Amino acid sequence: MSNKSAATLLKVVESHDAGDVLNFNIRKKALERNRSVSRISVNSAKIDEDPAVIVIDSKMTPLEASTLLWECNVMGAPVYNAESETYIGMFDARDILSCVIAAHREFEAMGGHHHDPGEDTHMVNDVDIHIDDHKTRRELIAKALQHIKINSKPPSPGAVTVSYLAARNPMTPFMTKDSSLLDVCKILALRQKHRVPITDSSSGKNACVGIISQSALVAFIANKCPPGSLDVKMVDAGLDCKKDVVKIADDATASDAFELLDSHRLSGIAVVDEDGKLIGNTSARDIKNAVMDAGRTNMDMDILSYLARVRQSQLMQNDKYPSCHVHEDATVAHVVNLLAKTGYHRVFVVDDDMMPVGVVSFADIIKFFIEKGGE
Repeated sequence: MSNKSAATLLKVVESHDAGDVLNFNIRKKALERNRSVSRISVNSAKIDEDPAVIVIDSKMTPLEASTLLWECNVMGAPVYNAESETYIGMFDARDILSCVIAAHREFEAMGGHHHDPGEDTHMVNDVDIHIDDHKTRRELIAKALQHIKINSKPPSPGAVTVSYLAARNPMTPFMTKDSSLLDVCKILALRQKHRVPITDSSSGKNACVGIISQSALVAFIANKCPPGSLDVKMVDAGLDCKKDVVKIADDATASDAFELLDSHRLSGIAVVDEDGKLIGNTSARDIKNAVMDAGRTNMDMDILSYLARVRQSQLMQNDKYPSCHVHEDATVAHVVNLLAKTGYHRVFVVDDDMMPVGVVSFADIIKFFIEKGGE
């Protein structure tokens, strides 16, 4: 059994620090903004300045914080309390997915029902909070969101706050630009750790100067591995890819799919047809689209129809939704490069009949090279 791939990955990680990933990501984003110079290597592009780190004010509502993140096309950011001059933790937009599901249920409980796009949504009966006989779906969903306190300012009783959500994702241990990349990887290998904040305490206080996400790190590693060094099949390299797959039928409702995502704290699940064959998948971008849609699209339609509609309505430049799967005989290089190109956190493994038989996440890649890289 060959561990050449694991050894190569480990060597790349041990040869760099957190600052190298931040600099690489700055260059990469600069090239993406200027397609006319795309032929220039990411490694040779000039760094003009460090981009400002997105920081969420602890006084924001979760909906305001999520909107800020998506306007900047990111999924998470640190939350800062200006009064105490401290970071509370990391806010992840996934944290309000359950609130969107609750808003959908609340909307139905308020008597709303669905019509074709563009038509008014009617109420079948009045409820405790005052509503007119005819309200647009957007207005009703806004009321539902308000009802579950996702967009209510403290000290409104029962309000869900950014601080509460961020405190569940502490920023410790603090990493700096000089921290070893291996230490950063070990943090990202932990469950629910999708990004690591990089801090600078030279001013006497910890200030967040950058964020290393799973997608940014895998792009860096893929770029640094010598050509051909990962051309070993997963099974031969010892990369464990056979495991239970969280999946949902293609005729299941969007609300059921998102409830499954939320219960497992995942961003991606497999969508299968009546024969159990993989025909699609969800991603973190779909969670973003669902919340940005704010429940205007009927979440009782089947998951694939729902995804097609909200992906189109929320389509942003550079947004792509490729199918993310590999076959059992795929190489480690194929898996790493697919993760790097799509920005997904996991790829599904299918057999010759397109039946999902496993999944490989970025956390699996990290564990692979840490455990087997020294063999």
